Amino acid sequence: MARRSVRVAELTGLDPALVQRRRGEVGVGEFLSDYRGAEGRIGSRYDATVTMADADPRSGFDFGPDPMRDALIAPLTSAMLDLYARRLRWQPDGEYRLLDFGVNRQWDFGSRDSRLEAASALREALAFDANLRVVVAHGLYDLVTPYFRTKLILDQTEPGAGAERVRLVVYPGGHMFYTRDDSRAALRAAVLPLYERH
Repeated sequence: MARRSVRVAELTGLDPALVQRRRGEVGVGEFLSDYRGAEGRIGSRYDATVTMADADPRSGFDFGPDPMRDALIAPLTSAMLDLYARRLRWQPDGEYRLLDFGVNRQWDFGSRDSRLEAASALREALAFDANLRVVVAHGLYDLVTPYFRTKLILDQTEPGAGAERVRLVVYPGGHMFYTRDDSRAALRAAVLPLYERH
């Protein structure tokens, strides 16, 4: 356990005492608070490289606005409304909201008791269509949907069940890594061969 804690602290730059207390398993909120905490900053869950001043540095957890997500709401809303009005000549009914947590809370995921996941559907699709090729893309600094969790899930796909037709790619950036020109170009290069096959 001590060796793992030392290695996690080395890889993340976190306070070794914190990592030791957590036995090498630091939560996302603690990571974001501690990672740039000495500078009085807190990182985004959507892209840990995007930071802002920590509104409550005495708290060990992040309950405030997200530095990336919340900062993008106004400019993306303005851009969408401009696109609708000028390019599409369309006016949405009512108020346009880029992100509505009230709607999110009302989402009906069905009556399944299990957690939401897409790996089962992917395995079924691979079994059904032997020509199906898949690229799964992630941002390296995304803590909302971390790439390594996907890697662990994909590694459980049997080789004979189509695992060789699934490719995981990880690019610099966060949850929306494609907002970076270099990552968007790399994603295009990765998926273009899928379209050129047919």
